[in-house]
Amino acid sequence: PSSTPSLGRITQALNKDVSTPFLSDQKLRQMETCSGCANSAIALRSSTENEVAKAPGMDILKWFSPKETVELKDDTMSVVERYFDAWNRRDMDKAIELFAEDCVYEDTQYADPFTGKDALRRHLFKVADALPPSFEFVVDDIAISSNGKIGVQWHVENDGEQLPFTRGCSFYTTDESGLIKTGFDVPEPAVIKPGGAGLNLLSLASKVIEEPIRGLPLLLWGAYMYIVFFSDGILPGANALQLEQRTWEEVRDLSLNFFLVSPLLHLPFAPVVHPMLEGIFNLLLSWAAMFAGFLSDEREKKQNQFPMIPAVVGMQFLTSAFYLPYLASRSTEKLEPGEVVYEDDLGVIEKTVGEYRGLGLLLGSVGTGSIVWGLFARQAEFGDFSERYTSLIDLLSIDRVGSSFIVDLVIFGLFQGWLVDDDMRRRGVNVDDGEMLLLRGVAKFVPFFGLATYLTLRPSLPTRESSNE
Repeated sequence: PSSTPSLGRITQALNKDVSTPFLSDQKLRQMETCSGCANSAIALRSSTENEVAKAPGMDILKWFSPKETVELKDDTMSVVERYFDAWNRRDMDKAIELFAEDCVYEDTQYADPFTGKDALRRHLFKVADALPPSFEFVVDDIAISSNGKIGVQWHVENDGEQLPFTRGCSFYTTDESGLIKTGFDVPEPAVIKPGGAGLNLLSLASKVIEEPIRGLPLLLWGAYMYIVFFSDGILPGANALQLEQRTWEEVRDLSLNFFLVSPLLHLPFAPVVHPMLEGIFNLLLSWAAMFAGFLSDEREKKQNQFPMIPAVVGMQFLTSAFYLPYLASRSTEKLEPGEVVYEDDLGVIEKTVGEYRGLGLLLGSVGTGSIVWGLFARQAEFGDFSERYTSLIDLLSIDRVGSSFIVDLVIFGLFQGWLVDDDMRRRGVNVDDGEMLLLRGVAKFVPFFGLATYLTLRPSLPTRESSNE
C-alpha cells in the first residue's frame, strides 16, 4: 500500500551510502525470528532462488538455497534474530535480555512509548498472554546497515493464513554493546488508536477461543450486570439508575457495621440493621476477602489482563462484578512438570497477605460469626428465628441490594473452586495425577467453609533457600 514505505527507501534511511534497494523483492527463508511489534512473534521466510546479496553498508555474507538456512554474520542482525526467536517461543525473559536498560519502544497503536526495560517487560508479557500460539509475524523483507540500524516489513499469520489488515514496518537501533536501544512499529493505519483496549479485547477473545469454558463466567457476568444493576422486574426494588433514598441509607448502615465491629463494640454511631441482612452481608464480604489467598495467581512472570489485587479489592464493593471478569480474563498457570512458584518471586502484598497461613481461619471465623449474628443477635428488636426470618423475606421482596447479596452467594458457591487447581500446581502438587484429591474436592464443592479449610491446610509455597537444602 502507498502508506507502507518501500524497502529501498527504508534502506536509504538506514545508510545514506546505500542507493540500491536491498532485497526489495526477496523474503528470507527458514529463520524464525520475532519482531518487536507490540502484537506478536515473527517467522522469517523466503521463496527465492539462490543468490548472494551485498550492498554498500551491508554485511550479509551468504544466501543459501531454499533447503538451507540463511547465515548471518552481522552482529546487529544476530541480536535481533535472537530477540525474534525468543518472541516466537514466547520466552519473554530471554527477549527482554536483548534490550538496553534505557531502551525506548514505540508502537503507533499506543499513545505513549514504553520507556525503560521494566515497562517493556510488562508490555511484552501482556502481549504474549494476549496472542494465541498460532499467531506469527512473518517478515516479508529486512534491511540491515553497518551502523546498527535495521528495517523490517512484516505481516501477521494465524496457522499459516495471512490475517487481513496486519501488515506493517518496524525500525530498530542498537547501542555500542549490541543491545537493542530503540524500536518503532508502524502497523497498517487505524482511525482510532486501540492501544491497551484493543490488546485487552484481543487477549480476552483468544482466551475464550482457546478455552471455551471461560465463556461461562463471561456470559454470567453480562447477565449479572444487567439483572442486578439495570433490569426492572427481575429483582425487586429500583435499578441502579433510579436508586431510592432508602437504598443509599441501607448501604451506608451496612458499611458502618462492616465485619460487625461497630455493633460488637457498642459504638455510638453503629446503626441498627436487620441482623440477618447484616449476617448475609458480612458472610459475603468475608468470602470475597478469602480470594486474597490466591494473590500468587498474579506475579511478574504471570501478569493477568485484570490484575488480582484490584480484583480482590473491588470484590469488597461489587463482589461478582469483579470476580467473574477476573476468572474469564486471567492467565492460565503454565508450569512444566515438577516446576513450582517460589515465595521469593512474590511481591510484598502477595507474600504477606496471600500466603498468610491464618487467612482461612481468620475469615472463616468472621463468616461463622456472621451466621451466628444473623440467627441470634438483636432478639429484642427482631424476635426469635421465625420472626426474623419472616421479616427478612418481607425485606428482600422490596430490596434490590439485599436480593443481590443472595445472587452473589450463589455465584461464589458455583465458582469458588476455579482457582484451586492452578494454586495447587504452583505448590508442586500434581493435579493431573489426582494428588491431594480430598482437599481439592473440599475446596471446590463445600461453599465458604471448604475454601477456608483449603487456605489453612494447603501446602506452602517453597522458598529457594529451602529447595537448595
